Amino acid sequence: MLKTDLWNEGIDRSRDILGLYKNQENFDLYGIDISPFVCSSARSEGNYVHVICGDIRKMPFKKDSFDMILDLSTLDHIHEERIADVLQEYKLILDKDSILVLIYWYNGTLDKYIRIISKLIKHVWMSRRSENSIFLQYYFSLNKTKKLIRDDFDIIDEYCIGTLLCIPYLGCIFDKMPISVVNAFLDIASGLEYSRISKDVFKNIGGLHVVICRKR
Repeated sequence: MLKTDLWNEGIDRSRDILGLYKNQENFDLYGIDISPFVCSSARSEGNYVHVICGDIRKMPFKKDSFDMILDLSTLDHIHEERIADVLQEYKLILDKDSILVLIYWYNGTLDKYIRIISKLIKHVWMSRRSENSIFLQYYFSLNKTKKLIRDDFDIIDEYCIGTLLCIPYLGCIFDKMPISVVNAFLDIASGLEYSRISKDVFKNIGGLHVVICRKR
């Protein structure tokens, strides 16, 4: 398994994604990150993951190396014109019938208005750094991106999230609430957001598109 960024494993260790798999048998875990600092931080956590410093636009791996790739909002740090190039890199290093889990920010209606309002009240929503910055965030077209994915992958399942969870502007509200209230809200929100009935309801108002697909 390859995870295409190591922020959670090196910096925000409260959500160590690869750490969930470290005690399971038959998993050989790899992580790649463009930042030498993040890679160094991830290496300091232990030796359960092979840490590689590299760029997803030019993968330093052999063909058919992996059975699964987790891209959890890494692709959307790349300009939209380079999506096809990155997907080709994923296809190249994935073995036959292997799985790609892809999550990216898209231009959901609600999220679009939230960004506009945030800018109007002078809150920082997106970094204004150069295109080469690893912190730059892009918001993709849902239909165009799905079309690019389908060129080389069969979509097994997909859904949109971010309507009730993963919304940065809720942080200032949560900070003023008791932890018990926050946890109760998150329990209810997660149950609704990941339910089957929510898939079509949240399509236009979500912020993150989750795609589970198989290499064709």
